[in-house]
Amino acid sequence: MNVKYMQKSCLAVVFAAVVAITGCSSANNADAVPDLAPDNLYQVAKANMASGDYNNAVRYLEAIDSRYPFGELTDQIQLDLMYCYYKSRQSEKTSAAIGRYLRLNPTGQYTDYVLYIKGLNEVQMHGDMLQDFMRLNRAHKDPTHYYEAFKTFRELVETYPNSPYVKDAYQRMVYIKDQLAERELKIAQYYWERQAYLSCARHCQSILYSYRDTQYMKPAMQLLSKSYRKLKLDLPAQNTDKVYQATYASKK
Repeated sequence: MNVKYMQKSCLAVVFAAVVAITGCSSANNADAVPDLAPDNLYQVAKANMASGDYNNAVRYLEAIDSRYPFGELTDQIQLDLMYCYYKSRQSEKTSAAIGRYLRLNPTGQYTDYVLYIKGLNEVQMHGDMLQDFMRLNRAHKDPTHYYEAFKTFRELVETYPNSPYVKDAYQRMVYIKDQLAERELKIAQYYWERQAYLSCARHCQSILYSYRDTQYMKPAMQLLSKSYRKLKLDLPAQNTDKVYQATYASKK
């Protein structure tokens, strides 16, 4: 067995065990949130956020939210809660907090930030903590969350072009498109290997239509031409070759 693979497997097991033990320990030893003024509770929550203890920050933020739902800190608490939920990988709670905020503040001054967190949460839901730790490629997974993330980031970029989150959102859109294109190419290659040339061609065409500005455009065109020839579609194959030559021959 590959040594590096064994090392990664061992690390994954240790990592999962540490997370489980830490989670149980935190749950068992968690003290009740003290009955303090909202400002004091918020200072504790902010201190926990600053130290990266998002689970403990959530406890205090939720306490403020339930005890003082209409206070001066209401909006800030909602924003901090969705961020802490996201950072502690509580995806469903993140989505609920985002939905609640957007319903109550559809045109609020922080809507661009909320959309940004929404997109990040969708990207995070596409994988999981162990996959991130192992640095596994996510391209092969069900792309539903990536589609939603891309749509959210696009809404942010188009609706709030001057937002400070636009630059990062755009970069994430580029990354998502690259991952989706890779997925299409892997599916096309899968069908090619099984001599399902029509299905192979269709997935190559998907890259040409939707992901032409990715690195997978070139191999998709090559595979598409080969699939056309297997299907005895000489004219489409020739046209594909002409476009390929015009696009890539001058770049050698």
